Amino acid sequence: MKTFLSFLVVGLLGATAQAAGADGAALFKAKMCGACHAEGKKGGDLKNSTLDKATMVQFLKDPKAMRPKTTKTPVKATDEELSALADYVISLRK
Repeated sequence: MKTFLSFLVVGLLGATAQAAGADGAALFKAKMCGACHAEGKKGGDLKNSTLDKATMVQFLKDPKAMRPKTTKTPVKATDEELSALADYVISLRK
């Protein structure tokens, strides 16, 4: 029984990690990020992004605070969602 519970816990942790990774991709689609961020689009290809996660989250919250002349609008999302979105964008670099 202990072995079964151990496998169950490990399996659930793995599923949670996969779901968290999927959230960023789902948010990317839901927030229509791809409309501007793709090769040849005005927002640029995010594979070339060099921002660290914390900076990216701040930029997503308030782009004009970091780049006053940007046309980017703030992403309306929770801190948790912005964190997942930043993780997803960073994963595109690999």
